[in-house]
Parts: sequence; C-alpha cells; structure tokens
Amino acid sequence: MRLVELRDLDGPGIFMDAPAIKLELAIEPADLARHTLAALAARLEPLGVSDPDLDEADRAPLETLGAMLADALAALHARAGMAAPETHWIPMETPGQHSLAFAWSRRRFARAAATLLADTALGACPDPHAEAARLPALLARSENDPDDRPLLIADAARHIPAVGITGTNGKTTTTRIIAHTLQLAGRHPGWSTTAGVFIDGEMVLEGDYSGPSGARRVLADPGVDIALLETARGGILLRGLACQSTDVSIMTNITADHLGLHGIHSVEGLAKAKSVVLRVTRPEGWAVLNADDPLVRGAASVTHAGRFWFTRDPENPHVRADLADGGRAMLAADGWIVEARGEHRERIVPIAEVPVTFGGRALHMVENALAAAAALRALGLSPQQIAAGLRDFGSDPAHNPGRNDLYRVRNGTVLVDYAHNEAGVSHMWDLARSFVQPGGKLTGIVGSAGDRTDEIIRSLGRIAAQKADEVLIKETQRYLRGRESNAPINQLFIEGIREGGKDPLTIIETEADAVRWAIDRMNPGDVVAVMCFEDPPGTRALVEELAG
Repeated sequence: MRLVELRDLDGPGIFMDAPAIKLELAIEPADLARHTLAALAARLEPLGVSDPDLDEADRAPLETLGAMLADALAALHARAGMAAPETHWIPMETPGQHSLAFAWSRRRFARAAATLLADTALGACPDPHAEAARLPALLARSENDPDDRPLLIADAARHIPAVGITGTNGKTTTTRIIAHTLQLAGRHPGWSTTAGVFIDGEMVLEGDYSGPSGARRVLADPGVDIALLETARGGILLRGLACQSTDVSIMTNITADHLGLHGIHSVEGLAKAKSVVLRVTRPEGWAVLNADDPLVRGAASVTHAGRFWFTRDPENPHVRADLADGGRAMLAADGWIVEARGEHRERIVPIAEVPVTFGGRALHMVENALAAAAALRALGLSPQQIAAGLRDFGSDPAHNPGRNDLYRVRNGTVLVDYAHNEAGVSHMWDLARSFVQPGGKLTGIVGSAGDRTDEIIRSLGRIAAQKADEVLIKETQRYLRGRESNAPINQLFIEGIREGGKDPLTIIETEADAVRWAIDRMNPGDVVAVMCFEDPPGTRALVEELAG
C-alpha cells in the first residue's frame, strides 16, 4: 500500500458537501490478503482499532480495509474529545486507488490525524500511541485561530445571490453575457473567470481565477450585489467550492478536456466532478442544464433544485417530456430564443440580433446565449431586459476577448479563439469555414500546452486537418507543462494531421511568427483561424496592427 495524496478541501467536492480531508491510497492485491490485513490491524491497534472480523474480510477485503481505517480515524477523534466525522471510502478513477475522505472543522488536527493514520497504516510511525497523544494539543492551540478553520463561505455569511457556472466549454462567455446584462439592468455583479476577477466591470485580479480564491474575492466585495462564479474542474478537485451553496447553477456541456490530470481519466469522471456545482444548488433555486448533452442530462440527477433546460432543438424529446409536466426551458426555435414554461411560449429575441452568435452561424455561441438567458430568467430578469443584454453584448474583444475575435485583414478574415480542446477547436473551424469566400481557403494554426494527453494532441491535429484546407503548427514557449521540449508535441500534431489526410505546412516557433507567416500568405477570401492560448493580448494586437 502506498500513500498517493493527502489533501484538505475547504468546501464541497466530489466526496461530500462539506470541507473534507482526502487520504488517497494505492492498493495492491497483496494488501488485501488475510495475513496482510491482520498485520495492518495490529499496526492500527495503538490508535484504538479492535480486531476486525477476518472471516468477513475474506469476502470483502477492500471494504474491511476501509472500515479499519475509518475506525482508527474515529478513535483518534474520540481521544481528542471530538465526535466521529462523516467518512467515505471511495474508489478513484485511477485503477487500484481508493480514498478515505472525512469531514473536518479544525485543519491542523485533521491533517495531523490523517498523517498519523497513513504513517501507521504504512508502518512508518515508530510510536503511534505517543503521536496520538499529541493530537488534542493541536485543538487547544488553535482554538481562536481563524486560519485553522475552513475557508468555506457558509450560507449564513453569504448575503447576495450566487451563480455557479461550470462545464467544459462556454463558461467564460456565458458568465460575461450574464454580467453584461445584469449591468444594463442596473445591478452590480462581480464575476470570477479564467480571465480574472471583475467587480462591476473593472478587473481587480488578472489570471485564471476560476477556482475558490476568485469566488471568495467576489463574495467579499462590499459593492457586489450578485456573484457569478465560473467554476472549473481543477478548483473543485484541489480545493473544493468556495461557498456552501448557490442559488442558480449552470452546466454548459461536458467534453474531453484535461483528462489524465488529478485522477480524472474519463468524461464520466469529469461530469461527476463538475456536477458538484449542481449538487449544492439550493432546492428553491434553479439548475440551468444543456438538454442536448447526454452527460449533462445524467449529471442533472444530483441536483435538488428546479431544472431549467436549454436546447438548440425545440423537439428535444427530453425537454418536451419535461415541459409536458410543467417544466421550464429556453429554446432556439424558428430563429428566436424562446422561453417555454409548460405549454406557454414567449419569444425573447431573434437569434440574428444576438451578435455573439454571428447571425446563428456559431452554434456553440447560440448555446451560450440560451444558457445565459435561462440563468437570467432564473434570477428574475424580464424578457425585455434579457433581450437588451443579448443585443448589446458584442462579438468583439471589448465584450468577449479571446472568444471568436474576428478581423478583416487584406481582403480576408482572421479568427482568433481560445479554443484548446477537441470540442472547442471543432466549433472554431466550423465557424471559420463559414467566412471562407468562393475560391478562398481556410488555414488553421494549431498548438497545445504540454499537459494534454498524447491522444488529445493527435486528435486536435486530426480535427484541424479534416476541417481546414491547410494546417501549420505553432510551438509553445510558456506551457510545456511536463514535456521536455516541443519536439514530442510537434510529432503528435504531425501524426494527427496526417491521420486527417494532410501534411502540416510548417512548424513555427512562436504564436506571433505563425500568425505573421499565415497572414503574409493570405489571398482575398481566405480565412486564418488561430488556436490562441500563448499570448492572446499580444496576438490580438498583432492582428489589429496587420489589419491596419
């Protein structure tokens, strides 16, 4: 048996709706043998564990192992005068790994107890009894220390509405649309995203703040009257959510992204992690859900809130069935964004008048507009206020930087987008293709951070080759993330592009040089589409300069 990770989470996560300590272990078949479990019981005895029923262990050795660890943990709490914590023994997605997760209220004690338990179970603690005797002093020392308490914002301490926005793609755009519409309606939103933290439109922190620290910054600001909290996979898995509950939640979609990181290896596991945002939505609130995504529909089962569906297909059978029971949905129907409640229908705005959708050509942006409209209705805004916000939110860097930034350059078009996963780049190439003029061609510029799996990088190249007329590779200077050099990334892209039926035009060292190279070769009617993640502001500035 081996300790994989000991981690403290300050808020709801995949294990429970409370701050939790995760003690993750790698377990070999030999660790579950009868004699091995007997030896483990002997090591744990100084912590207060009685002899397990080894006859039962013969039938369920893994459960016996988890029960022994949980019993030892309860005994350590009892010795410190604390009640036994809520405890779960949970299989992880990584084969052979299980986590003992337990609720905590005092960080130093909980981490020390988990460390002692792990060390004792692994035979690395020479005197478990003496170490256990030291634990109660940790409680006394930190009695009035706020740093020893969870950072979770409890419902009693939150006095403004909160919206949690999760999913794979579209989170930032959806958040921005909601914020913009709220501001037009006279509200003062604060929002945290992958681009930074914004208070009523002013950036106060720059960088990726889609985790709990960004959410806490928004919720702590006295000028904010509604909090919009983009919530990414990493923050959920590494720190937990920032607040005990939300009033509205949104799940945009679930597609493959960041697989292989932090123990998540499948889209089903990714959906489970992100569904924490739905799970903590208040029963009297609303969960806004993409009815066209089967993984989102599956994740909806965890929420206690009302379900407010959105769909690009007004005949979606799941939505039709829900509406027949008096449900609620936001539809794309007959060229309009339409609110449906039971049998009632109300048109909100023509999709052609929503700039971010490019006249309806950007289908993924239609989904984002639907999600935003549903959330805004759940927050109590009128159809007229929502229509005004959707009409006013532009498809330009001023409103939505890094998402489908479109430029006219040398009688052609350049599309700059943050797309970085398979679904995102597929949407990007489809939108870019719609701007190619007769006789023109689509050139795709592909690149990736090094922490994507080999298959995902190949797939990005393959999708580009299938959808673009020609493809060039740009290297990363900032995001190797575990790769020794760009060479293996380049090779994976070459393999993927060839699988898609093409050879790459060239490999260029920097994003800026790749953009210059492609634009220099443009002919009238051509389109250049850039996967832009290395230096979005610099790339946009360069394209604007070349557009002249």
